[in-house]
Amino acid sequence: MKSKCSKLMVFVRLTIFVLFFKWRVSTALTVISDGTTTVRAMWTMSIAGELWFALMWVLDQLPKMQPVRRTVYVTALEEPRLPTMDVFVTTTDPEKEPPLVTVNTILSILAADYPPDKLTCYVSDDGGALLTREAVAHAACFARLWVPFCRKHGVEPRNPEAYFCPGVKARVVSRADYMGRSWPELARDRRRVRREYEELRLRIDALHAGDVRPQQWSRGTAENHAGVVEVLVGPPGSTPELGVSDLLDLSSVDVRVSAVVYMCREKRHGRVHHRKAGAMNALLRTSAVLSNAPFILNLDCDHYVNNSQALRAGVCLMLDRGGSNVAFVQFPQRFDGVDPADRYANHNRVFFDCTELGLDGLQGPIYVGTGCMFRRAALYNADPPLWRPHGGDRDAGKDVATEADKFGISTPTKPPRSFDGAAVGEATALVSCGYEDRTVWGRDIGWIYGTVTEDVATGFCMHRRGWRSAYCATAPDAFRGTAPINLTDRLHQVLRWAAGSLEIFFSRNNALLAGARLHPLQRLAYLNTTVYPFTSIFLLLYCLLPAIPLVTRSASAFSVTMPPSGTYMGFVAALMLTLAMVAVLEVRWSGITLGEWWRNEQFWMVSATSAYAAAVVQVALKVSAGKEIAFKLTSKQRASSPGGGVKERFAELYAVRWTVLMVPTAVVLAVNVMSMAAAVQEGRWRKGPAAVLAMAFDAWVVVHLHPFALGLMGRWSKTLSPL
Repeated sequence: MKSKCSKLMVFVRLTIFVLFFKWRVSTALTVISDGTTTVRAMWTMSIAGELWFALMWVLDQLPKMQPVRRTVYVTALEEPRLPTMDVFVTTTDPEKEPPLVTVNTILSILAADYPPDKLTCYVSDDGGALLTREAVAHAACFARLWVPFCRKHGVEPRNPEAYFCPGVKARVVSRADYMGRSWPELARDRRRVRREYEELRLRIDALHAGDVRPQQWSRGTAENHAGVVEVLVGPPGSTPELGVSDLLDLSSVDVRVSAVVYMCREKRHGRVHHRKAGAMNALLRTSAVLSNAPFILNLDCDHYVNNSQALRAGVCLMLDRGGSNVAFVQFPQRFDGVDPADRYANHNRVFFDCTELGLDGLQGPIYVGTGCMFRRAALYNADPPLWRPHGGDRDAGKDVATEADKFGISTPTKPPRSFDGAAVGEATALVSCGYEDRTVWGRDIGWIYGTVTEDVATGFCMHRRGWRSAYCATAPDAFRGTAPINLTDRLHQVLRWAAGSLEIFFSRNNALLAGARLHPLQRLAYLNTTVYPFTSIFLLLYCLLPAIPLVTRSASAFSVTMPPSGTYMGFVAALMLTLAMVAVLEVRWSGITLGEWWRNEQFWMVSATSAYAAAVVQVALKVSAGKEIAFKLTSKQRASSPGGGVKERFAELYAVRWTVLMVPTAVVLAVNVMSMAAAVQEGRWRKGPAAVLAMAFDAWVVVHLHPFALGLMGRWSKTLSPL
C-alpha cells in the first residue's frame, strides 16, 4: 500500500513538472526576447538547471516503482544439494589494509556454516607483500582451533575480533539463546580460544613491525614481482573428522577446515594491471583449474561473514525456481566503526534499502563491489537459459569450451577438485601478466576493465546479456565491513565512484547503447548511475549565485530576474510539497528512518559540490587528452585494540586532512553564509518575496553543508556543533 501511494505521488509530481516547465519556458521566451545578453544567459542557465534536476529526479524514482522483498528459508535447502563454492578475498596494500583485518575476514569465511569440503577460500595479495602471505598462513593455522570452536558452540559472529571485542556483545549470551552442543564448557573454551587469538594478534603485529614488512616476493616491489599460487590448506575429505585437542574437547565436533589458497599475480613495469578487476580475473582463472566451483562469493578484505548462514541464503536464491537466470546475488553492505550520527552517510541506507530494493522488482540490483555471489557461467559471458536457443547449463558449458581463443591457452573445464602440483603450476601460469594478451578478458569475460568502478560495469554487462540479479537482505546482516569516517578519505572514495561512473558513460558500456535484453527501467537506473556527477555543474552555479551581490556590492545584480509571480510561488509550493510526500512514503516502505534519509541528502550536497565536480574534470581530461584517472585505495581502519575506548575508535572522525576537493564546497559554504549575513545586516529580507526566497535558499545550502562544516572544525566540532 505504501509503495502504491508512493507511485501515485510520483506521477502527480511528474504532472506538475510538465505544467511547470510549460509555463516556465513560455515565460522565459517572453523575457528573453526583450532582454539583454545577461538576462538571456541567466534564464537559459536557470531553465537548463531545472530541467537537469527534474531529469535526475525522474531517473532516480522510476526504477523504484516495483520494490521486492525476498524471504529466504535456508533450512529448506537440504545439505546434499549445496553446491561447491569459491570465495575470493582481495587485498593490495598491508599499510592501508592491515593484515589483521584480512585475517579476521578469512577466519569468518572458514567458520561459515557450509560444508568444508565444498568451500575454498582464495586470497589475492595484489601487492605481493610477504607480510600478507605470512599473516594468511598464521590465520590458516589458527583456523584449526577457531573453526571447531565455532561449530561446537554455534557462536556468532564468527569473526574473532568482533566476537572478542569488548565493545561488541556476542549473540550467544544466555542458555536460551545457546545453539551449540556443550553449554557448560562455553565460558572455559571461550577463555582458552581468546588467549590463543591474542597470541595470534601479537604475532601479526610483530610481523607488521619487523623486518618482514618491506620484503616482497622474488625481491621485487608492489608493482614489479613474480606470480605465486600456493595452497596453504589442502581440501578436506567428504567425511566428517572428529578431533582431539589439548585446549578443547572436540571429540564430537567436525574439525575439518576448508581449503585456503594464496595467490599473488605477476606484475611488471610497463604492463597495465587493471587494478582490482585484473586481480579478480586472475582469481577467476586460478580457481578454475583448482576447485572450479559453479558459484563464487566476492568479499573485500575488510568485509567479514557476520551471519554464518549467509552463504546458504545466497545459494537458495540461485537454486530457487527461476534462479537459473540469476547471474549474481547482491547483499547489502553494512559497516562497523561508523560514528553514531553517521556524519558522512557511510551506511548509505537510501541506496541499499531503497534503490537496490526497488531494482529487485525489475532486472535486479546493481553489483556494488563486495558481498556479492556470482554464477561462474555468467562471468564467462554465457547467455542465461532464458535467452539460449535450447537452454540448459550443458549448452552454456559447450559454448564456453568451444571459444578457447577468447580465454587464452587454458580453457575453463569441469575437472574433479585437484590441488596437486600440476594444477598449481598451471594456475601459476594463468596469473602471469601476459596471459590476457590477445584475449577478451576484461572486455567480455570476467570483471570489466576500463573503469575504476569495475563492479558497476561488470554487473551491467550481465544485465545487458539478459541475466537477472537478486537482492538478499538477511537478519542478522550477512556481511559487515569498515567505512572511512574521515572526511578526506570519504571524499576520495566518492570521487573514485563518480569518476568510474562517468568512465562507463563514455565507454561501450553506456546504458543507451545496450540491446533489447535490458529492461527499459533498468536502463534508466544504469543511466542515472553513470550521469549523476554532471549534477555538480548546475548545482555549483546555483550555489554560487549569492556571490554576485557580494562581489558587485549591489543587490540590484539580481535585477536580471523578474519578481516571483503568484503562479511561480504556487508551482514551487506544489513541487516542494509533493517532494516531501514522496520522501516520506519512500522512507516508510523502505524501512529507513527520516534521520538516515536526511543525512543522505546532506552528504549528497557535500559530494555534489566537491567530489562530483572533480570527477567531471578528471574524466573530461581523460576523454580529451587521454590522461588516466589516478586510483587512491581507501584506507581500512585497523582492528581496535582490546583496551581502546570510544575516543580512540572515532579519532579519525575529528582529524582534519586538507585536500583540494574541499575547496569548492568551502567556497560555497562561505558565500552563502556571507550572503545571509549581508541580507540580515542590510535588511534585505524586507524587500519582498524575492529577497525572502534568496535568504531561504542560502539557509537551505548552509543546512545541507552542516556535516562539511563540522569536518572542517575537527575537534572543535564537539563543542561548536550546535552553533
